[in-house]
Amino acid sequence: MGGPNGGDGGNGGNAYIYGDSSYNTLLHLKFNSTMYGEAGGHGKGKDQRGRNGPDLYVKVPLGTQIYVQDEDGEREFLADIVDSTPFMVAEGGEGGWGNTRYVSSTNQEPVLAQRGEKGEAKILFLELKLLADVGLLARPNAGKSTLISRCSGAKPKIAAYPFTTVEPILGAVSTHGKDFVMMEVPGLLEGAHKGVGLGHEFLRHAERARIYVHVIDGLADDPVADLKMLNNELRMFSQALSDKRQIIAVNKIDVTEVREKMGEIEFFLREALVEEEVVSNTPGAEPTAEVPIMFISAVTGEGVTDMLGKLVEYLSVEAEEAKEAQETEPIPTPARKSLRPAAQELVYQEQDGYRIESEPLERLAAMVDLRDQRVILQLWREMTKSGVARRLAELGIEAGDTIRIGRFEVEWF
Repeated sequence: MGGPNGGDGGNGGNAYIYGDSSYNTLLHLKFNSTMYGEAGGHGKGKDQRGRNGPDLYVKVPLGTQIYVQDEDGEREFLADIVDSTPFMVAEGGEGGWGNTRYVSSTNQEPVLAQRGEKGEAKILFLELKLLADVGLLARPNAGKSTLISRCSGAKPKIAAYPFTTVEPILGAVSTHGKDFVMMEVPGLLEGAHKGVGLGHEFLRHAERARIYVHVIDGLADDPVADLKMLNNELRMFSQALSDKRQIIAVNKIDVTEVREKMGEIEFFLREALVEEEVVSNTPGAEPTAEVPIMFISAVTGEGVTDMLGKLVEYLSVEAEEAKEAQETEPIPTPARKSLRPAAQELVYQEQDGYRIESEPLERLAAMVDLRDQRVILQLWREMTKSGVARRLAELGIEAGDTIRIGRFEVEWF
């Protein structure tokens, strides 16, 4: 009949997540939240290896953060998807060995074959944090929606009542020969860092902006209190947020009342900046000089071009600083660790027998007839190679004792 010629099985497909700029929500995953990679093909005669299962690719919006649930049920950060590079989140199982693998000079008729390895099962949590260069922050109804619609092609809902915007809006801005992304963060209330008015959700998006524009309503009862509230909420949510560069844009100078008070408003805002030392953590910056106070009208566009010019200047400085930091500080190479934990072999005595916990041996036992004496002999040979037989002998195993390998049982002889 000729010698054994069973080929190996194919590997299972891996699962990848990658960013796609055409998506801006995770809603497409809401009703399709359980996904399976495809299994590899079976090995065939004539040493034909089975085909590998195709990989699974899942699209998500740029700015999606991936968390994985660990053994204790806690969430562990896994990756931040900021481009279209696929990130592997689950590894497919390796194909099982065909009987050709077990041919040796002392085993010319192998009857062992290996079941394919199980692929990984992962519970993932996806959280979307929009990516933007500039974030517009303000109390509700300060004019952020009107401003982003004037600066970009974004078309947010605009109305004369608070909380018209209930989710972040992104707009592409092209000005002064530069392009950047502006994000309108929904209006913040006092206590936002504690979650008031969906504050946690809004501030998480604000984390992804590089520069903030504090839009202050020039008609507010107390513009200074509004500024203090915004900076305090940033600081209470995360010190890193309050350390970022910012511009103060006092809106509504098209209203006579605001125009007449420009000098007074700027004086008290500047005084508040010095008092709070808003930018004291920015290296080399003086509080009174670092934060520009600009007067604009989102409705007429007055002062908006100057504000955008200042933003372009700040973004250029940010880019230079990031480049210098990259040159002076070598980027550490992340330690590569396998997604799948290393297989462990355990051998221990039970009340009525012995238990072996070994994935390779379980995969062998699953594919053969354990009533066949030839199988028992070859399985014992594999147990000897791996050192399992020696550990069983050390535990005092005797002929006729029951050995359990996974859900399979054999008798020691």
